[in-house]
Amino acid sequence: MKRYAGLLRAVNVGGRKVEMARLREAAAGAGFHEPRTLLASGNILFGTELSAAEAERRLERVIEGAFGLFSEVMVRDPEQLKAVAAANPFPRQAADEPSRLMAVFLSGAPQAGLETLESACAFGEEVRPGPGCLYVFFPRGAGTSKLSNVVMERRLKVRGTARNWNTVGKLIAALED
Repeated sequence: MKRYAGLLRAVNVGGRKVEMARLREAAAGAGFHEPRTLLASGNILFGTELSAAEAERRLERVIEGAFGLFSEVMVRDPEQLKAVAAANPFPRQAADEPSRLMAVFLSGAPQAGLETLESACAFGEEVRPGPGCLYVFFPRGAGTSKLSNVVMERRLKVRGTARNWNTVGKLIAALED
């Protein structure tokens, strides 16, 4: 059995409420082994014999059935998360300002180049490609940036879900438990 992290997209924002206790119950009922949630931002850890792609689809159906809303799920195994951590092009920011550094986990390969994001980087934001993700450093914080998840998705023509660097570390540690 393989352990995975499921990263839910666009939950617990804008009225799209997913209660973590109910998510754990629904995932257990759908056959996921020992589901645990991390924080309230849509992170679920679980074991399964399914492939990552099959786990994504099943979790999406579980969420839709339990909460009446569709949320894409990006599933990553411990090795993929460790690869994201190891390839981080912003080590100083990860150490000094981890809440301003995001890993944006992508549902697939971007269909446009990162240069399409330049006009939205009005406050010195920096974007770099990574393994199955983008690294985005927000020097003034993500909340004030024009480089929102919606902008990235529309311009790159791929879905994504962001986690700050603290959360990336917590996901890796939780999967190693």
